[in-house]
Amino acid sequence: MSSSVVSRRVAGAALIAIAMLAAAGGAAVAADSPDTTIAVSPRVLVSAPDRSPADFPGVPAARAGQPLPKGYVAVARDVRIVRGGEAAYAALRMSCPKGKTWRTGNASGTIGVTVLDRTISHKSSVLVMATFDARQTAVGETASGTVFALCR
Repeated sequence: MSSSVVSRRVAGAALIAIAMLAAAGGAAVAADSPDTTIAVSPRVLVSAPDRSPADFPGVPAARAGQPLPKGYVAVARDVRIVRGGEAAYAALRMSCPKGKTWRTGNASGTIGVTVLDRTISHKSSVLVMATFDARQTAVGETASGTVFALCR
């Protein structure tokens, strides 16, 4: 009976040692890989009656290529992420023009967007995270697109 307890302890210690070596190897690979680089452009405003740059969920009248509804402004920021050894994402603030508040958002290209603020109702700026699919973008490849906010 005591030999099985010892063997469990030895096996447990061996598993811990293997996990530590694997983690150290992963850290060494990440250290040898290039850094992720992120570039975010200044905001560009598109106002009604100009054409909407994207479809905006929740606002049926704001469709890509169609004139923006009266009173709406689309805010656009280009995002470019060159993937390094460790995936990294961009947190950015999408700010509406003075007197306007956030309604909805979207993204284009190989960039996705996630809203980070807990509440967005009646806010003139919202914190979002620009993301990419790390399974589809290899080290050294670029994910690019545009993050949009629709304001009214």
